[in-house]
Amino acid sequence: MMKGQKIMGKFDGMLLCTDLDDTLLTDNKQVSEKNRKAIDYFKSEGGLFTFSTGRVPMGARLILEYVVPNAPIVCFNGGGIYDFSENKILWSRKLDSDAISAVEYVDRRLDFVGIEICTEEKIYFSKINAKVREHQILEKLPDNDLDYHDIPEVWQKVLFMTEEHELNTVRRTISESPFADKYTFVQSSPWYYELLPKNSTKGDGLIQLGELCGIDRSRIIAVGDNENDLEMVKMAGVGIAVENAIPIVKNSADYVTADNNSDAIAKVIYDLENGTIKTA
Repeated sequence: MMKGQKIMGKFDGMLLCTDLDDTLLTDNKQVSEKNRKAIDYFKSEGGLFTFSTGRVPMGARLILEYVVPNAPIVCFNGGGIYDFSENKILWSRKLDSDAISAVEYVDRRLDFVGIEICTEEKIYFSKINAKVREHQILEKLPDNDLDYHDIPEVWQKVLFMTEEHELNTVRRTISESPFADKYTFVQSSPWYYELLPKNSTKGDGLIQLGELCGIDRSRIIAVGDNENDLEMVKMAGVGIAVENAIPIVKNSADYVTADNNSDAIAKVIYDLENGTIKTA
């Protein structure tokens, strides 16, 4: 090798982006030891590893206890890109001022729905129900109860939260509203339905991230399981569904890997290494 020549790693020029819940994280919200070791190996061989999440940066920071990305993350379900190394948002889309009218529309018709409002730095608990409090405890979020009419910052996204058997009522109410085509709405869990800026998806956020990192789309690998991962899986150069993914995500993926309790991300990395999963 000539002096000064760069040693190429096995994963140089690749960007691997995974969803968190039910993809990287096990059912008990842990990152397996095999996944951690494989991710460290991927990064040591030149790969860029990150995750895409509906969480705000404050909530996503908890994941750093288990695994540290070496690229910015996609947050707000595709509405923002955050760099932990610089502690700042690099790119984002925000909701316009009329989003409050959409929230009022749902609030007036569905009194059982909990409401959280996310801004760049805070989560406000604007209408409390059991699912809102469960979310606060799970994500270790500070008390921040405030009516949505009184929030001073610009909104990033809204979460409507309720019991699983009631979520279709939320979806139907929104689909029949005058706001159905003005914003992006997506289900991110069995209990959460989200209001996002128009054209904000994890797929769009991932493409923005690829451009920021200088990675060709053909070398972007995305792994997910749920409805909010669908566009990311479809738009990546290589889209992968975990075995426990919902049918539409599995049907849209290029590959289906192990389930989230069986070291799925480690399997993806080693399948990239041995050529079972191919990029351009």
